[in-house]
Amino acid sequence: MKKNRSLYFFLCALFCIPIVINNAFAQNLPSEKAPEQNGPQEKPPAVSVPLQRPFEPKAPQAQGQAAINIEKAAPGIFRIGEITINKKIGSVSFPARINMDKGLLEYLIVNKGGKTHESLLRTDVTPYDLQIAFLLIGFEGSDRPLKGQGDPERPKGEPVEITIAFNDKEDRTVQVKGEDWIIIKNKDEQRNVEKLDYVFTGSMVYNGQFLAQSSGSIAALYHDPAALIDNSSTGGESDDIWFVKEGAVPAVGTPVKVNIKAIGTRAKGPGRGIFKKEAQ
Repeated sequence: MKKNRSLYFFLCALFCIPIVINNAFAQNLPSEKAPEQNGPQEKPPAVSVPLQRPFEPKAPQAQGQAAINIEKAAPGIFRIGEITINKKIGSVSFPARINMDKGLLEYLIVNKGGKTHESLLRTDVTPYDLQIAFLLIGFEGSDRPLKGQGDPERPKGEPVEITIAFNDKEDRTVQVKGEDWIIIKNKDEQRNVEKLDYVFTGSMVYNGQFLAQSSGSIAALYHDPAALIDNSSTGGESDDIWFVKEGAVPAVGTPVKVNIKAIGTRAKGPGRGIFKKEAQ
C-alpha cells in the first residue's frame, strides 16, 4: 500500500501525467467520449509530460511536447529513452560522461543542466525520466525528507548500489563503484573512500516543482533533499571533504554507463512495482 500511495501522490502532484506505453507492453486505455451535441465533439488534447526544466505542469491546451514512452526491449527489460530498466533484478542504468577529473565535489551525478561545477559525472538523462523508471520497478521515496542541503540528519530511503562501467585504453570494459573515484580530504587527513551508503529518497515536490528536475540533481554526496539519491554515510553533512581522486578517473568527456540497483533485503524481484508478472 505504501508503494502504491507513493506513486499515486507523486503522479498527482505532477498534474495527472499519463505514461504512453507501446503495444509490446500494454494497450492504451480507452478515453471517454463526450456526448454529441450538434454534431461530434472534438476530443481534447492529451496531457503529455513536458521534457524541460524546470518542471511546471502545463494546461492541456499548452501541450504538444513528447510524452514518456516505455518500450519493451526483451523479457523483463524495458526502456525509457536512454534509460534501461531491468525489472527482474530491480536496476536502472543509463549513459553518462566523466565531468570532472579533479576538484571539490558535492554530487556524484547530475543532469547536464545541474551543478556540473561540482559533480563527478553528468548525463543527458533527465531526473524526471529516472524517477519514473525507479517508481515503475517499485522503489519508494522517503516520507521523511531532509530539511535542506547539509542537514546533519542522515537521509532515509531505500539502500542502493551505484556502479560505473567504462572502456579503458585497451578497450576492455572496467566496472568500478563511484567511491573508487573519490577521496576524503580535510585538515587532518586524506584517505580513500571505502564504501558509501546511498539511499533512494525520490526527491520531493515543492510549490508545484519536482525539485530533482528543476535542480538537475540525481545522486548527491553532500546531503540534498532535492536529489533522487542521497549519501547516508558519515560525512554526508559536509560540503568540503569530498574530492575527485586525481589520476584514477578517466579523462573528462569519457563515456560511462551508470547502473543503480537495490541492495540488501529490499532488493527487487519479479512482479514488484507497476510492472506485472504477466507483462514479462
